[in-house]
Amino acid sequence: MNRPLPRSVLAAALALALVGPAHAAPDASTASRDVDNLSDSDSDAGSAASGSSKPWMGEVINVTAKGTVADLPSALATDVVSWQDSVAGPSDFQDLIVRMPGVGATGQNGIFETFSIRGSGANGILVVVAGMPVTAQRRAGVPVSFVEPSLLGEISVTRGPAVVHFGPGALGGAISIEPRWFDTAALAAGYESAGDETHFMGGFGTEFFSVAAARHTANDTNSANGTPLNTSFERDSGSLQFRTQIAGFDVDGLLLPSRTENIGKSNSRFPTRDTTYPEDEHTLARLRARHDNGFEVSLHGHDQALFTRNRRPGAADTFASVESTDLGATVQHTLHSGDFSHNFGLEFLARRDVNGYDATRVIANRVYSLRRATEENWSIFGITDWQASDDFALEAGARFASQDQENRGAEASDSDAAFNAGAVFTPDESQRWTLSVSSGFRFATLEERFFTGVTPQGEIVGNPDLSTERSLGVDLGHAWHNGNWNTEVHLWSTQVDDLISLFAVAPGVNGYTNVSDARLHGLDAAVAWMPTEALSLRASATLVRSKDERSGDPLYGSPPLTTTFEAKYDFADFTFGAFYTHRFRMKRPGFEEVERSAVDLIDLDLRWHVNPSMDVQLFVRNALDEDYFGTADVLSALAPERSFGVNVSWALR
Repeated sequence: MNRPLPRSVLAAALALALVGPAHAAPDASTASRDVDNLSDSDSDAGSAASGSSKPWMGEVINVTAKGTVADLPSALATDVVSWQDSVAGPSDFQDLIVRMPGVGATGQNGIFETFSIRGSGANGILVVVAGMPVTAQRRAGVPVSFVEPSLLGEISVTRGPAVVHFGPGALGGAISIEPRWFDTAALAAGYESAGDETHFMGGFGTEFFSVAAARHTANDTNSANGTPLNTSFERDSGSLQFRTQIAGFDVDGLLLPSRTENIGKSNSRFPTRDTTYPEDEHTLARLRARHDNGFEVSLHGHDQALFTRNRRPGAADTFASVESTDLGATVQHTLHSGDFSHNFGLEFLARRDVNGYDATRVIANRVYSLRRATEENWSIFGITDWQASDDFALEAGARFASQDQENRGAEASDSDAAFNAGAVFTPDESQRWTLSVSSGFRFATLEERFFTGVTPQGEIVGNPDLSTERSLGVDLGHAWHNGNWNTEVHLWSTQVDDLISLFAVAPGVNGYTNVSDARLHGLDAAVAWMPTEALSLRASATLVRSKDERSGDPLYGSPPLTTTFEAKYDFADFTFGAFYTHRFRMKRPGFEEVERSAVDLIDLDLRWHVNPSMDVQLFVRNALDEDYFGTADVLSALAPERSFGVNVSWALR
């Protein structure tokens, strides 16, 4: 499975080496010139995304995590988080974002666990890493387990259809990830008792360049009742970035490689049936140029390969593999005229050498269902923001996209359009009202249409006749700030037509079909209070209801009612943190889900600020040692037992 890097990635790496920091760099505090400011309700999780030019509450921060367009959604519900500030430092990306309102864990446990946004899961969520849309390699959706937490910068989670700003695939929401920029020397190391998990990170940089590397390993562990869990893995990651100026352009580049081996996949059948991912390889690259006049061009590439091995008693081992090289470009321009701001552009994404096979007994017995398959996606977009008055702003945008797929002579073509319209009303400095009406769509993936073979859950059969999924969402939000209090509530509803869903073709064999209609609705709410400068409190609630109109059942991935509470208290040179989650009983399971009992979870940490350069964090995860299932998936394993750990971080100040 070790393959040479594609030309696009090699070219980007060469550009990093040749261009380098030889020229004057832009201001290091500004990672993106064309990104609007957001207002943050507290130090750990941002509030709703930017609206009008005047912030409605909190401290202004500069956000670099955004969609593929320069414009940020004004009226869509968006939160911004940072791993470095989280309580008990979640060991993977999914554990961090499922703490956010509207996000729920799906699939099976381990680092390949996936997530849903407002009940939309699998491939109905678009994941963007460094401006590069990450395509699906698994039927469960796009996992971002290859992104090492210690190398993460800001993460934005947009809830609701967001195709106009992020691109096809953001049917129910989008996640944007930017790598961390190291502007000085930094080191970090950590240990966790569950699975003897360890991680090491080293980074160095200036205002001109940033380089970092990390290694993360874990062994198998147990649940609270002693059930063995298949959770081992070994991951090596790195990042190389630069900023410079060339001929009036701000130029930045990124190379982000990740190699993970021997990934264990916990599920309820382990150790009787054992699923591992011997290799999960990713290399992302980006080269971007931006001018003061609002012109921007970005070139990016993503080479990926995922290899799977299944073992079961009384049967031969089976193997599966999917790999691809994705190449993309975005050209866009932002114009400002009085109270108006316009952003329009063209995007292109091509998947090349998409190969997928399964094999029985030995890898050499390969049966290819995807063989040098290709996919091309084109889209054009336009967005206009109008600051109609000091307290009222409007946004409207549209995107048209087309897709062409080819696999061994079979062809498929799709095209569709999406729109968004939003309003932001700030009647005073304490309130912010938002209303958003937006549509979305996603095309069927090559894997859904043409991949047929054996997967960890059983056999899967592709469906070349799948239609495009479409969604229409409405979101009404209200945020309030008064002294030390902040609140934010969103009521939302989403209708999805032609939803692509799994169904049972035969015992042990699943296929894909378009559900005629599906409806989702719910509420996201958060409240923050700082009674003193030393104490901060934050609570949230997520309610999602969904219905498959074909069967009358809830959709897969719709989480149960979930509430959270976070507390942080500073005293002397220490900070105490606690994060509590109450997940109500799961009594409305969807396809391939089962009922689950309610559970109370607590994570604790104590940070010692040794000096301005060094922090030591002691933490406990699953402090109550609860014996519970990680998700409602029928094959979900029990979650890991109580775990103690320590993280040490140092940065030259």
